[in-house]
Amino acid sequence: MNFKRFLIVFGVCASVFGVASAASVSDCASNLKIDGVLTNLYKDLKLPANGSGISGCENMRFYWTSSDTTFLKNDGTIAARLVNQNKTVQLSVNVTDGTQFETKKFDVSIHGYEPYSNYLFIYFPANDNENIYYAISNDGYNFAAMNGGKRVVAADTVALKKGLRDPHILRAPDGYFYMVNTDMKSAEGWSSNRGMVLMRSKDLVSWTHSTVHFPDKYKGTNFANVTRVWAPETIWDKDYQNADGSKGRLMIYFSLLTNDGTIPYDKVYYLYANDDFTDVLGKPTYFFDRGSATIDMDIVYNDNDGLYHAFFKNEGDGGICKTTAKTLTAPAGKEGSQWSKPSGTLQQTKEAVEGAGVFKLINQDSWILMYDCYMNGHYQFTSSPDLTNFTFVQDTKMAGAFTPRHGTVLPITAKETAALMKAFPTADFEPKVIDIPETVAKLDDGQVAVKPCSGTKIVPYVKVGDSWTETTDLLVEPGSSITFGPHPWDGKIWSWSGPAEFGATTREVALNDLQWQNSGIYTVEYTNETGCKSYEKIKVVVNDPEHPYVEPEEPDTTLADTTESIGRWNVEFSAVPVRVQYFNMNGKLLPGKPRQPGMYLRREFLNNGQVHTQRIRQ
Repeated sequence: MNFKRFLIVFGVCASVFGVASAASVSDCASNLKIDGVLTNLYKDLKLPANGSGISGCENMRFYWTSSDTTFLKNDGTIAARLVNQNKTVQLSVNVTDGTQFETKKFDVSIHGYEPYSNYLFIYFPANDNENIYYAISNDGYNFAAMNGGKRVVAADTVALKKGLRDPHILRAPDGYFYMVNTDMKSAEGWSSNRGMVLMRSKDLVSWTHSTVHFPDKYKGTNFANVTRVWAPETIWDKDYQNADGSKGRLMIYFSLLTNDGTIPYDKVYYLYANDDFTDVLGKPTYFFDRGSATIDMDIVYNDNDGLYHAFFKNEGDGGICKTTAKTLTAPAGKEGSQWSKPSGTLQQTKEAVEGAGVFKLINQDSWILMYDCYMNGHYQFTSSPDLTNFTFVQDTKMAGAFTPRHGTVLPITAKETAALMKAFPTADFEPKVIDIPETVAKLDDGQVAVKPCSGTKIVPYVKVGDSWTETTDLLVEPGSSITFGPHPWDGKIWSWSGPAEFGATTREVALNDLQWQNSGIYTVEYTNETGCKSYEKIKVVVNDPEHPYVEPEEPDTTLADTTESIGRWNVEFSAVPVRVQYFNMNGKLLPGKPRQPGMYLRREFLNNGQVHTQRIRQ
């Protein structure tokens, strides 16, 4: 029944029972809201079918339609995403009481799939070791020092002061990685810094470098009198207007202090980089300060609220605060006016802190604020759903090879991780691998739509005796004991199924005194932190000659022929099952429909005489 026909039929009933008026239909549509962040949608929407429980919408029916079901189904389910780019879809709802209807439209921006697997931490380790180091992580909290705990960039080869501090790294739209550093050696004093080091790389392994020395660059101006050019960082200014009419350029921002009184306390300024990141354009422009010394600013953009969030340290007073802006820059003559009144302190400790670093967890609507508890020898990690409310997660003890000071974290792909592991070997770290999801459609503009998420690769480790091995095919003797221990280590949800009604919900599972009944296929399901599932099968055969293992029957995937010939006519009908049987994965007939979670075989006897067998997940 089409929508207009439905209105005619339902309208008769509506007029008899005197339900809502046209005015209330309009009011309901006007006030109707959808739960979820429509400006940056990560999860499926739950769309109501009627107005039950919704004030002002009682007795109403809702009919939803997506403008592009390749990406968003009519029921609000996310069907696909673009890679590293949001996709906007219009969701329409017809609200009706049976006699009148009103249409309301919602713009939904589906969050793009982030093709990353791991996190790279770039830092310097100590005041007496001002070089660049790398560490790597699977979860964004727990890091392993790369390159055997040795430096990856030597300061004396790139910095005028022979010291590199406060490294910040950015992945830009042009495919390059950009790093900026404070050019300073603390042994010469906290006012010995006169510039910054600019670095660029295609692969995170080989870097080009340049220096910007303010006394030379700005000779004859007050900027030549700097005593601090501290903690430079970059951000891509998408609104910057280039001379050729294109938009977008790297902004570099930093805190400045001069010895001539023109900048009497640390204030944040900014510049734009030239095309090849070897120099800066023009003179510094005032950006922000809190009315007293302001340093270590770190800016991120949040698609959820459309705001730039700038975190900074209250130098002298202590603590990390935040200010926000709708635009990155302000009109000429109103510099700094774009920023809001600063927040209160956000750190979740009473310790002295500095070097705020903010990054988003991969394919999750969750942020991390980390900072250096520099007086007590550790980093602290906090989490936030909105960049406003923060919760303590853990302290990272600065011991052994991993001793980070002020640095930043960058999400990286599985391919980039593999290249870094080859260039900078890292013992005792097994990188998590998440591939780009399967392509579901190729668009006219050359882009591809991929499935909403991708599962984490499972590495099938099995322990036999005292040794672990990576295998999916195992032969053991009767009475043996084995332990399944697949990776990743930092797993979220595990679920097992297998022979003899086996089931488990832990990553590591021990099986003792194995007998022939335990032979078969063990299936493990892993759900990662984004809710995506992956699977692996491990075949275990107990070598019992009296009960040889029989491979399970492969499911019959042949489609039923639902056409019969009657005389000269072909008559089609739908084949339906008249009897159903269930088997475990070893082919044993079960007494009925299985209740335990796991993989099973379902055999259907159809009313056209054919038999179908298929694997099912219960």
